Amino acid sequence: MTSKRWLIGLSSLVVMLTIAGAVSFVHYVRAHAPQPTLVAVAPFDIFVPGLEQWRVRLAHDLTARLDSTPPLTAVSQDVVRERWRGQKQPEIAALDLARRTSAGIAVYGRLDPSASNDSVLVRMMVIDAGTGRVLSVMNAPWPRQRLPDLASPLAQHVRQNYR
Repeated sequence: MTSKRWLIGLSSLVVMLTIAGAVSFVHYVRAHAPQPTLVAVAPFDIFVPGLEQWRVRLAHDLTARLDSTPPLTAVSQDVVRERWRGQKQPEIAALDLARRTSAGIAVYGRLDPSASNDSVLVRMMVIDAGTGRVLSVMNAPWPRQRLPDLASPLAQHVRQNYR
């Protein structure tokens, strides 16, 4: 009789632990579901000599612009700094960043040299973090002397291509 009681007791324990695990998993998934209006802006890659200081500044300025215009909000650059893991493919790293911060949208950008020394080539991708689908790509020249104003048109581009 004692072995039968032990078997019933252990079976009950296993059932209760399974239910508790399932409830915990559902709670975790709901709490960490991507927020469709939250944007994660990765640090920009800068391939133009002398403009390295824009790597973080551009991401910070774009984050501030996006965060100030509803319905979009942005992951703070302090959180981005903690969770950023650059890879060989920075677009994938930006998508990974969005997923780790529960953001629904990932933004990856870079500055490349252009044919003219007076301008740079701005490239930016807006990616749906849930599906991995590229929502838009920006590829445009921008005057070097107007770099401080670049965050505004970038934010506008993200807003226009938000679902």
